[in-house]
Amino acid sequence: MKFLLRDGNAGYRAVDGEPLDAQRQPLRPWMLTTGGDVVYAEWRDRVPAAPSAQLKPYDKSVSQSRRRQFDTLLARDAEAYPEYSRGAVSLVSQNLIRFVGERMDPLHALMRPLGKVIRDRCFSNTGSGRLGTARDGEITDDEEIWDDVRLVLNSGSDIPKILNIQNALANVLTRDRHFVLDKPRKELYMATAARVSPTEGYLHSWFKPGNSETDKTEDGQRRGRAKADGRAAPSSLPGVTTAGDVNADNQAESRIRGIDAWKPLAGTDFVKALELRNLVFGAGRSGTTGELLKVYRTFGRVDCDEQFKQYLFAILAYLVGGGHHSCHEVFSVANLLVGVNGPRNGREAASVADLVRGAYVPGKYIRHLPDSYLKSPHFDRLKEKFYDIAVLGHLHGTFI
Repeated sequence: MKFLLRDGNAGYRAVDGEPLDAQRQPLRPWMLTTGGDVVYAEWRDRVPAAPSAQLKPYDKSVSQSRRRQFDTLLARDAEAYPEYSRGAVSLVSQNLIRFVGERMDPLHALMRPLGKVIRDRCFSNTGSGRLGTARDGEITDDEEIWDDVRLVLNSGSDIPKILNIQNALANVLTRDRHFVLDKPRKELYMATAARVSPTEGYLHSWFKPGNSETDKTEDGQRRGRAKADGRAAPSSLPGVTTAGDVNADNQAESRIRGIDAWKPLAGTDFVKALELRNLVFGAGRSGTTGELLKVYRTFGRVDCDEQFKQYLFAILAYLVGGGHHSCHEVFSVANLLVGVNGPRNGREAASVADLVRGAYVPGKYIRHLPDSYLKSPHFDRLKEKFYDIAVLGHLHGTFI
């Protein structure tokens, strides 16, 4: 890779390799060129009082804008290259299809509740990962809906649609009044729920939205968010970018984004932690990530291994690509599961050292990304352009 290194008082030159000094320690993002490229320098180097016309200071606002771009492009890779998550996603899909198929009686008693939840969650005019419009859902009968669902799940290609369906199906399969999970799955589901959700419960027990800054019982106090003023409008901006971001010219499917529907709740622990590390707010700690991880562990695997990372990568395509959460809001929830059964299922409990090595460092995503993607040319390109976020993200944010 190449990077720009400070050269002279306010100049720079192109250098081969990673932004490291002679002792192989990371350099810090120092200035930004008019073309949007980062110039790196020693940590002790100060920004000149009067920088040249070709450079501008790398400040908090630059860092946050670049993080939104990086999150969006990372999620775009997750959607564009399903091969990096297909193993984990397909495992859950096939187990869901098999689980339902083995238990359907001749009268197809599950058809109605399955059809209803898919209509409610996967057919809309402004939702992410939708199968069609609300009108399409109304005119499609339950059997056709189930056929469409199996077709999408078996395709393994449209990640946002697949995860939307997986979450909807699990919502039905975990409701006692419709269909009870077998004992091993139910125990695993509940054990996962106790870790990834602020309250225990089935998938249909959604968190209360935080609408008041004074009501300390609101879910917003735990997740650091409150409803935004006014009604969020559909947006075609990609991922979690804002109108001022450089890559916002690539339009996405028009949908109501979580980042437009929620605002940060000042003074909450979650928001204070974001401010400390100069991270960006999306829509608060991700409850949907918790729901999807329940699905993954119940119908996939329990190990926190490469497949676990594959499934997280798929979640980025769905939630970050859809504009509902930042990567940090996904990974901080996933981190609650690291070490649940040790590094591998069936082994002795993980040591503190193992947990620390595997834990997510806020702002640095590499530990939760699949190895296959990290070794790919797609990540190489992203890392070269966004080394400050991809590799240094947990360091530089506290120094600007």
